[in-house]
Amino acid sequence: MAEPLLRCDWARVDDPLMRSYHDHEWGRPLHGSQRLFAMLSLEIFQCGLSWQLILHRRQAFFKDFNNFDIQAVAAFDTDRIDRLMADPAIIRNRRKIEATVANAAVIASQFPGEEFDRYCWSFTGGLTINHDYPDDPSIPRYDHLSAIVCKDMRDLGLRFLGPVTVHSFLQAAGMINDHQHDCFLNGCRRPPLDSPDLSI
Repeated sequence: MAEPLLRCDWARVDDPLMRSYHDHEWGRPLHGSQRLFAMLSLEIFQCGLSWQLILHRRQAFFKDFNNFDIQAVAAFDTDRIDRLMADPAIIRNRRKIEATVANAAVIASQFPGEEFDRYCWSFTGGLTINHDYPDDPSIPRYDHLSAIVCKDMRDLGLRFLGPVTVHSFLQAAGMINDHQHDCFLNGCRRPPLDSPDLSI
């Protein structure tokens, strides 16, 4: 009988969606300006909440935010925001919704095409930084890199960002790999896995 896969502490839960997200998405290099905008936006909605909650509402977020098409979200007006506030399938926080729309406008104006992808990955030289933390409590809530990225993003005009949210974004997008030491996806010991179809 095969040994069960050892996962990061946060993924050792009785939730197939969380386990699948951990195994196929978290910490794997994510590219494409639209995908990175989507991930950053979802991390903003997670602020003060749990990723499990966001993950179970992710499809609704993608539906309501036009698959996080940057140009489309940048054009959302007050009526559209009011409609989003009326949808119980997403997180109805006006400040977070307005920040997502404002962030789309900043990215659309300053990072045409795939420039936002290049901007995000420039902080790690286009490579994944592999860490090797022994357990979940030893993983910092944020580090020097996330503080630098956070300041730069805020200077550009991106809103509702703190170093903890940015650190979560860097982890999720695979710019840093924080799978803990005994996880089967730690560092270069990752076996190849087929990624499932993403939302976009």
